[in-house]
Amino acid sequence: MKHLYVGKFSRSEGFQRILFFYFLFLSFILKAQNYPETISLNAIDYNQYQPPTGPAPDYLEVKTNEFGNEVIRISDAAEFGTTGQNLRHHYSLDQPWNADGSLIKLAGYPAAILDAETNEFLYWASIPSAATWSNVNPLTMYGTSGNRLVRYNVSTNNNQILHTFSGFSSIEYSNKGNMSNDDKYIGLIGENGNNQTLIVYNIEIDQIVATHYIGASNMSWFSVSPSGQYAIMYFSEDGNGENQGIKVFDIDLTNKRHLNDYTTHSDLGTNTDGEDVFVAFGDPTTRNNDYYLKSVRLRDGMVTPLFHFTQSTGVWGGHISCRNTDRPGWAYVSEGCCNTVGYKEIFAIKLDGSDMIERFAVHHTDENAGYGHQAHAVPNRDGSQVMFASNWANSFTGAYPPSFIARAPSTLGVEDNEAIASNGIKVYPNPSRDGLVNVKLDGNIAVKSIQVYDMLGRAIQTQEMVANNITLNLSSLPQGVYLLAFKTENNGSVTKRIILN
Repeated sequence: MKHLYVGKFSRSEGFQRILFFYFLFLSFILKAQNYPETISLNAIDYNQYQPPTGPAPDYLEVKTNEFGNEVIRISDAAEFGTTGQNLRHHYSLDQPWNADGSLIKLAGYPAAILDAETNEFLYWASIPSAATWSNVNPLTMYGTSGNRLVRYNVSTNNNQILHTFSGFSSIEYSNKGNMSNDDKYIGLIGENGNNQTLIVYNIEIDQIVATHYIGASNMSWFSVSPSGQYAIMYFSEDGNGENQGIKVFDIDLTNKRHLNDYTTHSDLGTNTDGEDVFVAFGDPTTRNNDYYLKSVRLRDGMVTPLFHFTQSTGVWGGHISCRNTDRPGWAYVSEGCCNTVGYKEIFAIKLDGSDMIERFAVHHTDENAGYGHQAHAVPNRDGSQVMFASNWANSFTGAYPPSFIARAPSTLGVEDNEAIASNGIKVYPNPSRDGLVNVKLDGNIAVKSIQVYDMLGRAIQTQEMVANNITLNLSSLPQGVYLLAFKTENNGSVTKRIILN
């Protein structure tokens, strides 16, 4: 095992370097968080849905869509060598981006791992069942194997058993639930035949917090809330009976109470006040008042009606995702079922009842082609990008169509040249397992040299860029995260991050 060496330096030097890298990463964050225009529903003149004209986007081709946003296709049957589920992401409630937004996981076993900056294929990963990215460690997933909870390292392809639930023949973690945002609590279902037991497990201290036996109840999913304060039981049948609707507990599975009668498509998120909420499509109560979405606060069941639209029928069915954990107060919607004003549209909506939305894309998928063709839109962690699956008006006829990403175009500013240059520099593989890192220029950018820094800001080595394709040998460096600073011909600088393990 390699270890990251931290050398000594003066307090003033260390402080200056820490500040430098703090503001460097802050600038990355500010540049990344670019969103479509926020607009009121009342100001939108919805038009009848129109199928796309012309062919579907080519693999990794960036196209401008009807809202002025960028759409890129990130998977391809020929490139991946498959027409199966591996071509698309899993579901609207399963975050495909890792903790720091550097990698993407698509669906299937094994799963395709992509570079989240370039969206290029990196490698196949033998992920465990129900694999879900950690919220805090960019190289970690959690999953199950029989009656064991495992931690999977995406760079070494190794599983570590965290806990064996010996009282059960198997445990289930369906990807429809959440871990708490700090990776402390996870909601599992222990199974013995048809008998089920809810389990709240504390990963941090390897301890079962509480269990609750529910027998053979027809339950859809079980989860802990983003804050880790609550646990939610979601049944398959509407109503307020013992095994109907949605129930909420405190995290120790005490203080059970009924939260909501209706089980429309939904997700758990965080509202503008930072509180845990259940966000769902509307129900007979809200729709009769011209509200087509709703947010229900877990603490007390208070309902905030959303998407108030009186001119015609509003969004009716599809999927909701609140996996934008770094952008509380918003939910992401992909409408799919009905010829409504939001037909086939992907948008974000603010959860304060203000009817403010951001329109990302029209997904153009024919969901009648099969379940695998549903859009299942899901945002990245800061909500600036949305992934969705689409057969692009039946341009893709396999059992599973490819996935796409929609994002607002970059805002032009003082760093435009560096931003453009960054897109012309490819660094792969990332992570690198053997310390060999390929650098490729697209021909439109000239780089004079590359300097390697560690995360304390220390310059480790410099290499001249003598061709458009070179290989950096970093195999002598300890395992960890490093920055590659590219000095361009016009004396600008482009920085990229690389992981060695």
